[in-house]
Amino acid sequence: MKLTPFHLHLEELHKQFLELREGNVADYIPELAKVDPDEFGIVIVTVDGHVYQVGDSRTEFSIQSISKAFTYGIALEDNDLEFVESKVDVEPSGEAFNSISLEPDTGRPRNPMINAGAIATSGMVAGNTGEEKINHILDVFEKYTGRKLSVDLEIYESEKSTGHRNRAISHLLRNYDILAGDPEEVLDVYFRQCSIKVTCRDLALMGATLANDGVNPITGIRALNSMQIPNVLGVMASCGMYDYSGNWIYRVGMPAKSGVGGGIVAVLPGQLGLAVFSPRLDEKGNSVRGLAVCEMVSRTFDLHMLQSTRTTTSSTIRRNYDGSTVRSKILRDQYAQEILSEHGQGIRVLDLAGDMQFVSAELVMHEIMARENLPTHVILNFKHVSSINHAAVQQLCDLTIRLNHEGSKLIFIEIPKSFGLTNKLKAMLPDETAWPEMGFDDIDHALESCENDLLERYEWQPSVMNQKGQPSSQPILSDMTTEELQFISSLMQSQVFEADQVICKEGDPADKLFFVEEGQVSVWVNVLVSVSKKKKKRINVIGEGFAFGEGALLGAESRIADIVADQKSIVSWFDTHQLFDNNSSIALNIQKKLYKNLAIETFHKLEWTNKEIKSLMQ
Repeated sequence: MKLTPFHLHLEELHKQFLELREGNVADYIPELAKVDPDEFGIVIVTVDGHVYQVGDSRTEFSIQSISKAFTYGIALEDNDLEFVESKVDVEPSGEAFNSISLEPDTGRPRNPMINAGAIATSGMVAGNTGEEKINHILDVFEKYTGRKLSVDLEIYESEKSTGHRNRAISHLLRNYDILAGDPEEVLDVYFRQCSIKVTCRDLALMGATLANDGVNPITGIRALNSMQIPNVLGVMASCGMYDYSGNWIYRVGMPAKSGVGGGIVAVLPGQLGLAVFSPRLDEKGNSVRGLAVCEMVSRTFDLHMLQSTRTTTSSTIRRNYDGSTVRSKILRDQYAQEILSEHGQGIRVLDLAGDMQFVSAELVMHEIMARENLPTHVILNFKHVSSINHAAVQQLCDLTIRLNHEGSKLIFIEIPKSFGLTNKLKAMLPDETAWPEMGFDDIDHALESCENDLLERYEWQPSVMNQKGQPSSQPILSDMTTEELQFISSLMQSQVFEADQVICKEGDPADKLFFVEEGQVSVWVNVLVSVSKKKKKRINVIGEGFAFGEGALLGAESRIADIVADQKSIVSWFDTHQLFDNNSSIALNIQKKLYKNLAIETFHKLEWTNKEIKSLMQ
């Protein structure tokens, strides 16, 4: 699989911040002081289950305080909300994470993200013993991560032996009746939950699960009831980054939780989970690299949760199909059809919808770049896109550059003028030769251009025409004897039409069967776009060797469309009355064969139309 531009961007970020070596590892817990300070991983998991990981993404470390957010979710599920709120408040404390921050009258901890509140919520986890409680926590955490987890016993013993302040807190909580039962047993659960081993990938997936309404986007297993998601994300947003939480929301704008093990997990609801692992901490206990990476990612890709957004990635791609099953309206000979059937998969069409933002643009890029064989042509249809932000434009520019580098063509169609996309591209891609193509009116013309590129690549040539104006492989004249073809030729008239010249108009008598000898003509109908406005729409393109005006064979009184020459063309025809009014055996045989061949051609068209419809409905 080829790396997407976004993945490459993460690699650049990793390379950039690898040189940042400020901060120190947490040394107040002896075992944490032993970690490699230069380990560094970045992982993003989208709600669609796409994983982008760079650096030390699978290195295990202790989850530490990050566990608090997820254990709080368990406590909410295992108890009534009113009960949980009676024991732990949700107000930011503005104090250090290990402060003894309790309400003077009630003894309630200020919030579940400080140690006092986290110890209280650990005590609310379902289970009659400490062993049952920690096993329950592990079971739920494994639903988030999609893999088996375990407690780092060395970290656990180190925390237990040095956790005197936490021990004092637990006894105070017992004194205020915040904890029920033995405070030492509850504290032991807390030490164990903080010592659970995770990876940066695990954390990003845990964040993506919260972003995905509590359902693991890879396994599909629910880890947390959707009713509790706002409560968990709410305290993460206001209290999750210790006494840096205000600055974090201002600068990064995502609910998050950090841990002194060096991890940070951030959640953008409905879009993604972002995790960074780097053990060097600042004075507040947050990963130095983690803060820098998260702020840069948020700013670059407009991920701040207070940015206006209505996007859901599940509806970003309305339809996704290729040129082997859906084609332009141009009629092509058998050889051309065979080429397009064999190689048309290289033409990839994505009909987009909704608000194009970072994650929706990322989804589009992933759909294109993740394929084993990169498409030769990519058409992005913006007809149903309601808006596009700076981050999405940047993603599309990156996609353009990448596809150009790979020798693929990118085409944008039906872009609303209100987007001002031309100006945005000009700012990001100053060289107009590097822009995606945007000169096509609709999907039909874009497909035609892509098909022509493919046919030229595989050296297709149009069918050879004979001197009498009869296509050598005209479907509607197949099975005709030499005598019958000569009879038809005797009825034929021919005319040269210049480009844009009308051959016949809607409402003209339907009394002629036409044949394109040279050039190309198009069929246009009037489509009602509003109560008082009509628009011309191309419904068919007829090239050399094909007929039009078959309604004359079926008794139609008048034409239902305009036929216009696309280029200088030679068109032949005969008046069908001359054939139908002739009672000779040869004329009758010709009539039978015309009807038979018309029926066969109609059947093939219906068969292909059915195939296209099925492809578009997938």
